[in-house]
Amino acid sequence: MTRVSENSSTASVKYALNKTKAKLEDLQLKGTSLKSITKPSDNPASNVEALELTSLSNDNIQFMKNADFALMNLNITEKSLDELTEIVSKAKELAIAQSSDFFNADVRKNVANEVQQLYNQTLAIANKKVGLKHLFAGTNTLQVPFDSKGNYRGDDGHSSLEVSSNFFVPVNLTGNEVFFSQEELSGVENPLQNFDQFDKSTITQVSREVASGTPDASNPKGEVYKSRDNIFSQLQSFTTALENNDSQMIQGLLEKFDNSISRLITLRTRVGSIANSVDSAKNVTEAENIDHAARKSSLVDADVAELFSDINKQQALLKTTYQSTQGVMNQSLMDFLHR
Repeated sequence: MTRVSENSSTASVKYALNKTKAKLEDLQLKGTSLKSITKPSDNPASNVEALELTSLSNDNIQFMKNADFALMNLNITEKSLDELTEIVSKAKELAIAQSSDFFNADVRKNVANEVQQLYNQTLAIANKKVGLKHLFAGTNTLQVPFDSKGNYRGDDGHSSLEVSSNFFVPVNLTGNEVFFSQEELSGVENPLQNFDQFDKSTITQVSREVASGTPDASNPKGEVYKSRDNIFSQLQSFTTALENNDSQMIQGLLEKFDNSISRLITLRTRVGSIANSVDSAKNVTEAENIDHAARKSSLVDADVAELFSDINKQQALLKTTYQSTQGVMNQSLMDFLHR
């Protein structure tokens, strides 16, 4: 008959107890976190997929922040364009009325004061800031884009944000695009027409200075620059025409006001289309976040009912193990002598 030593019996008891306690400890840890995976070795494949889903969710959080910031800029831009449209429309209404010979010089001088206020409002919109950055300064956002005479000091760069994976949108318009006539920008591709593949290097700035072809100290090469028509010059010309009681000059401004209004409406439409695209990207990102959360939950979250059922079973098993080993663990020397 094979004799079982005390050391072997004690080691067997300790192994059974330790194994039962380890299983119960693991179940209790899962019950505390309500996760089916507490360490990578529990399920390596599911753990890797869960980490990938977490990374994608974190990316989507940043995309949502970018989309919110882009919408804020686009909404402010669209509102500014709306205000500019109202200003130019008001100037056009005044021009239509003052182009008639019904009004005399005194009346037109009074109207000139009103037009000057429209000019000041336009300048305030042109230099509008969002936080610490100027809205219509291109990428040179810390510098005031327009001086008091309406000269543009910004650049022609566009800022873009990634609002979803590999989808970039421009979030600003430059002063050139908004305030200068479309004819001056003919042949230059507007970045808002293909806002997901725009290149800020496609727009070049054209000087507003008018110089003769004769070389001098200020123009050593004798270059001739084409004068540019813009909203500021239109309002300034309107004021001058009113002060000089020049009805013909006022009539000549009507077409320019129409062109400015058409350009502003076109820009508002394009900005609105970008905002709609950003909204669509946000909806897709939110749907992805829900799908990622559901998939991650199926991978790492524990079945609560099953988990606590296993804990109760394991506690009963541990109690049974203690009871079955009680006779072995509590034996003394006298128990062996009485055998």
